[in-house]
Amino acid sequence: MRKGFLIVLAVVLAAALAVPAMADTSINGFIKSRAFVSNFKAYGAGYTAPLADAPTASYVEERAHLYLKAGDENVQAIYRFEFDQAWGDTAYTNGRGMGGGLDTDTTNIETKDLYVWFKVPNTSWTFSVGVLPVVDDYAGVFVGVAADAAGAFTTFNYAPVSVKLGVAKFWENNIKKADDIDWYVSEVKFAPAKDVKLGFNLYYLNDMSGGVKGPTSAVGTDNAGNTIAGYNGRGAVGTWMPGEIASGYRTLRIWMPGVSFSANAGPATISGFAFYQTGKAEYTSGVPSVNVKGYAADVRADAKLGPGSGFLEFLYVSGDGKKTDKDYKGIITGSNYQLATSYYYRGDFQILFPSGDDCSTSYGLAYDPANGGAGVVHVATGFTMKMGDKLTGKVGAGYLAAAKKRVRDVGSAYNFANNSAMGTEVNATVTYNILKGLDAGLVGAYAWLGNAYKTASVDPDNLYDVHARLVYAF
Repeated sequence: MRKGFLIVLAVVLAAALAVPAMADTSINGFIKSRAFVSNFKAYGAGYTAPLADAPTASYVEERAHLYLKAGDENVQAIYRFEFDQAWGDTAYTNGRGMGGGLDTDTTNIETKDLYVWFKVPNTSWTFSVGVLPVVDDYAGVFVGVAADAAGAFTTFNYAPVSVKLGVAKFWENNIKKADDIDWYVSEVKFAPAKDVKLGFNLYYLNDMSGGVKGPTSAVGTDNAGNTIAGYNGRGAVGTWMPGEIASGYRTLRIWMPGVSFSANAGPATISGFAFYQTGKAEYTSGVPSVNVKGYAADVRADAKLGPGSGFLEFLYVSGDGKKTDKDYKGIITGSNYQLATSYYYRGDFQILFPSGDDCSTSYGLAYDPANGGAGVVHVATGFTMKMGDKLTGKVGAGYLAAAKKRVRDVGSAYNFANNSAMGTEVNATVTYNILKGLDAGLVGAYAWLGNAYKTASVDPDNLYDVHARLVYAF
């Protein structure tokens, strides 16, 4: 019996040792710590609405991503974990975003992605199937950057054209009924010349959930102390659907044609996008339907400027100021279905919009570019340069306003019905490369609040955010 056991053990060990020979494996990711002093951001407390005599928060948060990959040039399995905690928060608990207290020992691993990628041998035809990152072609204005969903996508390249097709399931409402929320994607990229790239896209959002599927928003208070139902805790002002498209609709179907482009023009690269949303929310008998007629456009210039590089960008997202007719002229975004999926960050702001460097603390005056149905008008500029072999500096400035004056769905104590100016931000970042993959930095931002936040009874403080960061990418 002992001999038989040794034979079995030998076979198992041989098989285990043979696995690395059959497939390449890799581990990469990052560990990031950020220490804050701010009157705008606070870990675990959600969006800190602009206040008079706003308190100052000071805390340290940490995030880690771990990517596991196994396979070869034709097939790979990808698994991405995420860990979040604040120093000193909790221990011996179960849940996301905790485990930094004394003794730690917390079950807090999140699965971000788990999918299979494979390629048809000797072709450019690829497939991705599983829970995977989903992105739009519009800098995350509709959905992307921080978004993940279950789905299947395929790409095919035949120079100078590439094609992407797929579907992502946002929600499975009832497996026995056709009442889900699905996003269909078709993208065609075309390179008519060496320095010119064009994109032609058609998205389709098919929401048959009846407006009942999605996270439940918490109840919060605005800057005047008024209770506001539907407050989602992240600064994306509005209920899960705009007030014009209330919960209880039978179907919401939206077609979304759009274009994107990039071209070199002398020393500058000009890029941008534009899309239009057309569709309808239909209700049960006796309730009039609501038409969606929103759009967005963006143009950006990046250029080498002396010892560094700079950019200038303009973003417009349509808004609706009436809330009484049967046309909704704002846009529907992924944030209407899941927190943090519509996420515009290209200007790298800390207060006006979320930053691409954000961890658990992630919000802005316009966390969702739809801005509670009011839309946005945004102008941004920035400059980055090396200040030594290991030191890099960056400065930025931007202005943000609502596209339409509007009594927003929550926070009605604000003055958005009479004024659209939200704020002006200046920021600066210094980053020092300590070792390969290891960076330390200091970030500072200050925002002058616009009159949209000021009423006869409330004059909130201007906002600031100062934080140090340490990141190791491996």
